[in-house]
Amino acid sequence: MRRLVCTDVRETVAELRSTAPRSDDVRRVVAAILGDVRRRGDTALRRHTERLDGVTLPSPIGVSEAAMREALAALAPELRTALETAAANVRAYHEREAPTSWRETLAQGQVVGQEVIPLDVAGLYVPGGLANYPSSVLMTSIPARVAGVGRLVACSPPRPGGGVASGVAAACALLGVDDLFPVGGAQAVAAMAFGTESVPRCDIIVGPGNAYVTEAKRQVMGEVAIDSLAGPSEVVIVADRRGKPAWLAADLLAQAEHGAGAMGALLDIGGALGDAVQAEAETLAGELGMATDGAAVVAVPDLDTAIALVNEFAPEHLELHLRDAEAVVPRIRNAGAIFVGPDTATAFADYAAGTNHVLPTAGAARFAQGLSVVDFQKRVGVVRMDRAAARSLATPVAVVAEEEGLPAHARSVRLRARDGEV
Repeated sequence: MRRLVCTDVRETVAELRSTAPRSDDVRRVVAAILGDVRRRGDTALRRHTERLDGVTLPSPIGVSEAAMREALAALAPELRTALETAAANVRAYHEREAPTSWRETLAQGQVVGQEVIPLDVAGLYVPGGLANYPSSVLMTSIPARVAGVGRLVACSPPRPGGGVASGVAAACALLGVDDLFPVGGAQAVAAMAFGTESVPRCDIIVGPGNAYVTEAKRQVMGEVAIDSLAGPSEVVIVADRRGKPAWLAADLLAQAEHGAGAMGALLDIGGALGDAVQAEAETLAGELGMATDGAAVVAVPDLDTAIALVNEFAPEHLELHLRDAEAVVPRIRNAGAIFVGPDTATAFADYAAGTNHVLPTAGAARFAQGLSVVDFQKRVGVVRMDRAAARSLATPVAVVAEEEGLPAHARSVRLRARDGEV
């Protein structure tokens, strides 16, 4: 566990934040896979899955609806109940944020508004391999369904014996995912971006993945929408002297479970907690067989410095272990999600609190937000004018058009301002 003392906010953030450049090797490998899948479709999917995963894809490639239903039926009752509870909470959260179409009449009489239109096909990337992440199905499919997306296509890495992780298959059945393919990595992103004989072309690809998945999303962006370029997961915890060392240590190590590069940092106001948290973390890490390399304790002199450091770092997850944590929330400008009060562990929202766990990483919370209903929709502007509104607006529009050297634009609106047929 690293121990730091904050004397300069930007220098401390730079020390905490990984600045490793993207690997040229990853870029080249991904570009080759994308090009192959674009050209050869299913044939390329089979080749790369066998080469990289050691799995021969079945024919047809997709996991059957019957197999998904069987996986759901085989779930332990307590796990199914837990997933249903989580799904209900995530759905309620996203239903609250869902935008609707609208109309407004402006001063000159024209009616303007927006039609909110769901995308047709959403691609869900669900990490897998040796892991089993049904929660990723919940977090990606539910906002898509709330948005009104017609078809959900999921890809998840194949298991050695074929198919996908049982929990992933079960969650797909529970949530009504239309298509599930045992394909992972850059080849899965390529299939959803370009379409193959088996995998439908998608309008958006969402969900976290490894460096190859992230680079593939980067390279197909523009041909298909993406949610974000997710990096390693991260949490920043702000705590004063009342913080409970055992809780803080557990929250830091919970973040480390997210895999390579994941990190957690405690901003220790006043510097009184560091030794106790480090001791608790080392004890817990020994019990769980984990390392503490991804955890850090930063001594900060006061709350103002801690808030400045948070806003500069822009963490994916922010926990506030403070007496009046709610009062601090309005001062936070940059965070993917804020967890208010010591009882509110990030792990609750990873699964069942209701908010989405697909969040901006690597400082992207400065300008981005978590996965939401709006990612799966497009807003189309609508204008309706009668002759009175046209007469009222024709002169200012024509004046601007002529200033810009566009006389046909001016003629177009002036014609509408005349009496009689146009």
